[in-house]
Amino acid sequence: MRSVQFFGSVLALSGYALSQDPQTNVQCDSSNFCFSVYTDAESGSSFGIALPAMVRDPFDAVISITSPLKNTWTGFSWGGNMVWNPLTVAWANGESATASSRFAFGISLPQPYDGAEHFYMKGTETNSTHYKLVALCKGCTGWQSNEDVRFFLNGSSTVQFAWAYGVSAVENPASNTSAFNVHQAYGKWYHNLGSARNVNFDSWVKSNLLPSAPVASSSAVSSSVPTSTIVTSVRPSSTPQPQGKIPSNCNAGNPAFQSVLASGWKGTKVLGGLTSPRSIQFDNAGNMLVVQSGRGITYHVMSADGCVASSKTLISLNSLNHGIALSPDGKTLYASSMTQAYSWPYDAAAGTVGTRTTIITGMYNGGSHLTRTLAIAPNQPNLLVVSHGSNANIDTASASASTGRAIIKVFDLTKVPSGGYNYPSTGWTAGYGQRNEVGMCFDSNNMLWGVENSGDDFRRNGVDIHQNNPGEKIHYMGDISKPNNNWYGYPVCFTVWQPSDFGDKQFKVGDWFVQSPNSTFNDDTCYERATAPALTLFPHSAPIDCKFDADSSNMYITYHGSWNRQPTTGFKVVQVKFQKRSDGTYWPVEPLTSTTAAKDIFYNPDVTRCQGNGPFFSSGCFRPAGLGWDSQRRLYMTSDISSNGEIWVLGTS
Repeated sequence: MRSVQFFGSVLALSGYALSQDPQTNVQCDSSNFCFSVYTDAESGSSFGIALPAMVRDPFDAVISITSPLKNTWTGFSWGGNMVWNPLTVAWANGESATASSRFAFGISLPQPYDGAEHFYMKGTETNSTHYKLVALCKGCTGWQSNEDVRFFLNGSSTVQFAWAYGVSAVENPASNTSAFNVHQAYGKWYHNLGSARNVNFDSWVKSNLLPSAPVASSSAVSSSVPTSTIVTSVRPSSTPQPQGKIPSNCNAGNPAFQSVLASGWKGTKVLGGLTSPRSIQFDNAGNMLVVQSGRGITYHVMSADGCVASSKTLISLNSLNHGIALSPDGKTLYASSMTQAYSWPYDAAAGTVGTRTTIITGMYNGGSHLTRTLAIAPNQPNLLVVSHGSNANIDTASASASTGRAIIKVFDLTKVPSGGYNYPSTGWTAGYGQRNEVGMCFDSNNMLWGVENSGDDFRRNGVDIHQNNPGEKIHYMGDISKPNNNWYGYPVCFTVWQPSDFGDKQFKVGDWFVQSPNSTFNDDTCYERATAPALTLFPHSAPIDCKFDADSSNMYITYHGSWNRQPTTGFKVVQVKFQKRSDGTYWPVEPLTSTTAAKDIFYNPDVTRCQGNGPFFSSGCFRPAGLGWDSQRRLYMTSDISSNGEIWVLGTS
C-alpha cells in the first residue's frame, strides 16, 4: 500500500490553493547583502535565498535554513515539488549543521544528488534551540526534468518553493548521504526571487565561505566486505520446485540485514552497493539487466554458478524508475519513466543499445504512484502491457477508465505512431479499477495476472478499520490480445481481511465492502459491478512483483513492506500455490476466503522492527522489490533499501 505521506513523493502539493502573491520579506546585513526570506509558522523554520544580480542559467545561489531542534531534519525543494527537482536537506550535527544534496526520482528516499554541491558558509551552527545552515549551492537552480529537458528557475520572478520536516532521528548526522525517515509535515509558499538578487554576490560569498571541502553528495558506496553469508533455513514451507544450484559465495559482501529462508531454500547475496534496484530482466544470452531508480539500467554478465562476473551501465537515464521488458527475440529493450515508455535496439552479446525511441507518452505526471510496470507475453511479441496506478490513496476520477489511471493497458508495437501512443486515449484495456497493480506476470497459458496495493487509512462508517483492512489482491486479467473492460472495484470497492473489525455487518474474508455504504452505492453494488480478485492477501504488505515458476504451480510475490500499519508487516518474498483446473486454466489452490495461501519464503527475522514509512530507510530490514528467473530457474530478487541496494539469488538446490 502506498499513500502520499512521503518526503520523496509528489505529495500532490499542486492541489494546494495558495495565493501567488510573494510571502517573503527582505533581510539585509551590514554590508547590504540581502536574502529574500520566508518564515513558516507551522514548522517554525525560516528559508532565505540570495542570488547574484545576473541570473542566467546556470547561476549559483546561497540558501539559509534555520529550524528548531525538534525538527530533526528540514528539507527545501528548489522546484516546489518533492520529486524531480533538487532538494537541500539540513540537520543538526554537533555544534554545526549538515547540508545534504538530494533528488527524488520516484516514491523513495531522495537519493544523494551529485548534480549539486553545497559549500558551507559563516553562520552555519547549532545552538541550544535551533540549527542553521548557510551554504552556497552550485547546481540547485537548474536541472534535468522528468521529460528529459533542461529546467531552471526564473531568478527575476516569483516562484513556488516547498518545505518539509521530520521528527525521527537522522541515521548518521555526520554524513551528508545519511538516511532519514518520513516527514512530519510539508507545505508550499510563493517566494520573490527578484528581491534576492545582489550586485555584491561574488565578493560576499568569497568573504563568507568556510575553509572546508564542498558538501558534494555521492552515490551509494559498495560494501567492501569480501564474503557472502548464506541465510539459515528454519521455517517449513510447501515443497519447492527443483531449481538451479545456488552458489555458496559470490564475494559480494555481507548482507546489509539479517534474513531467514524457509526450509529447503537457499539464498546468497550476489551484488551490493546499488541505488534503489527495482525490476530485473534476464536477456537471451543470460545477462541480468537491473533498473536502478534515478540512475538507469545496469548490465551484469553472469557466471555459470549464478554470481555476477562483471557489471556496467547500459543506459544512463535518471527518469527510469521501475519498468523494464525485453522482446521475446531479445533484440528490443523497453523501459519506463513516470510519464513515458521507451524502446532501444539491444545487443545482448555486446551489452549495448541503439537510439532511443519514445513509444508511449501522456502518463500522469505526479501523484503518489509513479512507477509504470511493463510486460510482454512470450506468445504476443507485438503487444506491450503497461500498468498505471492511481494518483492518490483514493483517486475518485479513476472510476472512469478514460483517466488512464488505476488501469492496465495494451499497445500494439507494430503500429506505434510518430511521437508515441498517448496512454489515456489509445491502446486497449486489460482491466481497470486496480489501485496500483505494480506487479504483473504471465502464467504458462500466457494469461496475465497482477498483484494490487490496496488502500490506506480506511474507515467504515467513521470507524477506523485500517490496521487489518482492506486486503491486498491477486487479480486475473487473462488474454491481453482481447480488450478486457472489466472493472476491478477501485476506488470504491475493497475486500475484507479481518471481519471482526466490522461492527455493523458480518463479513467473510474476501467479501466486498465500501467505506460509506448508502442507498445508491453499497456492498451489494460491488458484487453486481466489480470483478472479484482471485485471492486476498495480508493488508499493507505492498506486493510489487510476481513471477510464476515453470509450470505455474507457484506464484512468487515480493512484499515491499508497510508504512500505514503498526506493527509493520511485509518485507518478504511469499509463495502462493496454484493448480491447473479441469478447463486448463490456472488458479490459486486456496479459496478467496483463505488467510493462509501466502507462505513465507525469504523474510526478515522480526518484521515488527522494520521501519516502514513508505520506502524510506529500513532499520534492520531488507526490502524486496523485483524478481527474475535466470535460465537455470534460479530466482533473483532486488532489495531496494536506500543506501546499499542488494540483489539476492534464491533457490532450492
